[in-house]
Amino acid sequence: MAWPTASHFGGYGGLPFGTKPRIFSVVSATELLKQVKALPDRERQKLFLAILSLEEAAAPRMPAKTKRVKWPDVEARAKRIFGNRVLPNLVLLEREESPF
Repeated sequence: MAWPTASHFGGYGGLPFGTKPRIFSVVSATELLKQVKALPDRERQKLFLAILSLEEAAAPRMPAKTKRVKWPDVEARAKRIFGNRVLPNLVLLEREESPF
């Protein structure tokens, strides 16, 4: 199978208007990679740009609208529940009483 030349990505190599070249044979990923590496730099760049344009056209990016998260006011809730009372730190009390 011959790899499409740069003309396939431009004017489609003299094919009738509106006709796009199609590759029907199945190629393994390693064989495809070898063929891409064998392309001259300019043709490889055209190939990658064509692939990227296909991907961009297939999945248009929607602007991500993030909804702001309203976090609860923990300090206000604690004041509502306990008032101005100061509670003992039970962790420190437990450490003082432990035998270790």
